[in-house]
Amino acid sequence: MFQVTEAQREKMKAVIGFIGCSGSGKTAGALLTAYGMMREAYPDIPEEEVWKKIGVIDTEHNRAKLHVGLVYEGTKIGSFLHLDFPPPYTTERYHAAVSTMKQAGVEVIIIDSLSHNWQGEGGIVETHGNMSGNSFQNWGKLASETTSLIKTLTQNDVHILATLRTKTEYVVESDSNGKMAPRKVGTKPVQKDELEYEFMLNFVIDIDHIATTSKDNTQMFEGHPQKITADVGRKLYQWLELGI
Repeated sequence: MFQVTEAQREKMKAVIGFIGCSGSGKTAGALLTAYGMMREAYPDIPEEEVWKKIGVIDTEHNRAKLHVGLVYEGTKIGSFLHLDFPPPYTTERYHAAVSTMKQAGVEVIIIDSLSHNWQGEGGIVETHGNMSGNSFQNWGKLASETTSLIKTLTQNDVHILATLRTKTEYVVESDSNGKMAPRKVGTKPVQKDELEYEFMLNFVIDIDHIATTSKDNTQMFEGHPQKITADVGRKLYQWLELGI
């Protein structure tokens, strides 16, 4: 029934969230992290082959492709594999998209964005709104959708990096010239509350592209605000490979 064993550190697959408002650099940060991971895993292969091990599931109207050829923090974004993901944004279709990427040989899958599964056409909020009967009971009926999505993210033999939008608000604060000016900030992620806790590492990225962590099981990035570079991916891959 149960078995008690001696705990040993095992190699793991990444499940990482990149959280921020529009324009914070979530997609670029995920691409840089994915590149660093695969460059660390395959130090001797050509650049174009490294990028072919990275795939983006794109719910953002093909905007991920705009990053190809651009240089971020000293790294030029190469031609990664791309999957256009139009609505409806059902949990079942997210699972199918991940499976398709795996069949293509991708080792790091970037889901850009996971928020559409919650608040997008065909997503959980819209599905709930179209249901008849008791609203509270209907949320209970949809709990299996979140459970299924969590399995898609966490029970994998590939690395999963997911971007999550935050609700955008504006605060008025002093700028570099001492004048009061509005500044865009993000609040909570657009997804079901508990989903954020399923990630081993969450980067929260502000409008100046500085990343902090709201959760960090690696203990490598907590308390060290920074711009995300390929080195983040390299360090992360080294940590994931520790153990048996």
